[in-house]
Amino acid sequence: MFASVGRAFATLFDRRFVGLVFWTLVLTAILFVALFAGIEYLLFHMPPIAGYPQINTFLEIATPLILILAVFLLGAPVAAMVGSLFMDRVAAKVDAYFYPNDPKAPGTPVATGIGEMFRLVGIALLINVALLPVDVGIPGLSEVATVLANGWLFGREFFELASLRHLSRQQSDALRRRHAGKIYGAGLLIAVLTVIPGIDLIAPFFGAALMAHLFKRLQHMDAP
Repeated sequence: MFASVGRAFATLFDRRFVGLVFWTLVLTAILFVALFAGIEYLLFHMPPIAGYPQINTFLEIATPLILILAVFLLGAPVAAMVGSLFMDRVAAKVDAYFYPNDPKAPGTPVATGIGEMFRLVGIALLINVALLPVDVGIPGLSEVATVLANGWLFGREFFELASLRHLSRQQSDALRRRHAGKIYGAGLLIAVLTVIPGIDLIAPFFGAALMAHLFKRLQHMDAP
């Protein structure tokens, strides 16, 4: 896994990938700004809750804390959406430049790619919203639980997005089960990046590049 991590980080600074890195950064930043603006708008224009305007006043004062909490809540869904949108393009470039002698991937069917994207974003939202009460009730422990859960999600789903370009779903599932530990470790690293302000902007591209490299490495390891 560490070799794949090194190659994924190197890809961030490779001039051949500068266009993809730029557009993933731009789209990630736009999504974060739009979601933060939406949260702020709702907080400041919310009608008096249960007839008690004091609640709204409290929410306005607590807005900075709420927005900091939103970094943890929104990081995973944003990375899931952007990463899934760019996975096919990132993986295709990784294949072309790093593994030119391997058979060319047929690519992921459009319907499959869209379905995987909605599933990934939906599960990410579900996990992070479900853990939100823990975030409020047990600070610290909750962030660890969120990262661990998102690590499982990113490992499983990003690996599928990379492997389904080459394999059937049955073959992909079998490869993922054989190397579950390595894939979870990679997913955990992506999840950690999504909760670090500023660094979270590179998480979608890095996650896509990491899983493209990891898939190739595991496929080569299992080759007869």
